[in-house]
Amino acid sequence: IPFGQANTLLTGDKLTVVTWGAMVERCEIAATELANEQELSLEVIDLRTIQPWDKETVLASVKKTGRCLIVHEDNLTAGFGAEIAAVLAKEAFFDLDAPIERLTMPDTPNPHNIHLLNAAVPTVERIKATMIDCVEI
Repeated sequence: IPFGQANTLLTGDKLTVVTWGAMVERCEIAATELANEQELSLEVIDLRTIQPWDKETVLASVKKTGRCLIVHEDNLTAGFGAEIAAVLAKEAFFDLDAPIERLTMPDTPNPHNIHLLNAAVPTVERIKATMIDCVEI
């Protein structure tokens, strides 16, 4: 797999979901469940690498859907999702129908206890709820 080449896991036209790492599986599950439950057509992109990252794939998807949700397991403040949001705000501003959303861990130290970690990182349920909010804006 070449560095910097994203993988589009699901194609859709209502929302672009950009993710990487451990959140990929959760986002794919959430999007698939919403497709089955509510017939929502969501596009899920696994960046696979963040340095470099596949800006062209993300921009093309956002231009198609008009909406973007960035999901990752890092903190909200100064996480890599902020870089993606900044690029989209500059290069896809007129293509957006809604604000760019980010779903991350809260700005707290990364917990090592499995129960605290599961409470902090985005769950499938929170991802689904945020996906619905993004589409309904």
